Amino acid sequence: MSQIVLASVVAALAVALLVAPPPMARLHPSRRLALPGWLTARVGKEPAHAELLAQFPEAVSLLAVCLDAGQPMVAAVGSVAQVSPPATERLLREVAAQLALGRAGPAAWEGLRGHPVWGRAAADIARAERSGSSLTTVLRVHAEDGRQDARDAALKAARTVGVRSVIPLMACFLPAFMLIGVVPIVAGLIGNFLSGS
Repeated sequence: MSQIVLASVVAALAVALLVAPPPMARLHPSRRLALPGWLTARVGKEPAHAELLAQFPEAVSLLAVCLDAGQPMVAAVGSVAQVSPPATERLLREVAAQLALGRAGPAAWEGLRGHPVWGRAAADIARAERSGSSLTTVLRVHAEDGRQDARDAALKAARTVGVRSVIPLMACFLPAFMLIGVVPIVAGLIGNFLSGS
């Protein structure tokens, strides 16, 4: 009996050494897993991008309401920036500062043309100001597009949860399967071999 217990302990230790990775704290810094530079930059930018994407529809809708109420663009942008969360506030304060310095509306919005969230809206606002077309219509169209983009991003994030949960589940179930299903069989074989010899 003691030989079977000893064999079980040996087999369990062998499985633990083979399956369990070494703790990150024990690894030399040069051997630790490092993310590529482009991926590190992307991971660092994702939270701010997600915040701006979620805040964009309300900010654009509020800007349309302020313009409908008769506020000039510089006052409307300042008002929206004042009540916006920090990510959107910083962005709109830059535009408001450009407008307050006397830059024309199209030129003030041109700086956001390449922005991943505000880029299309900024380009259309600049175009509408040059042509004299209705800004509020443009803003409301972008607000609705922004809501759809936010819904699509949330749906995409929800779909990736299942994929991301596969590795943690494997990390939990594979050692358990080895210890419950494989180790007793190996221990029994070793015990029979030792008792036979």
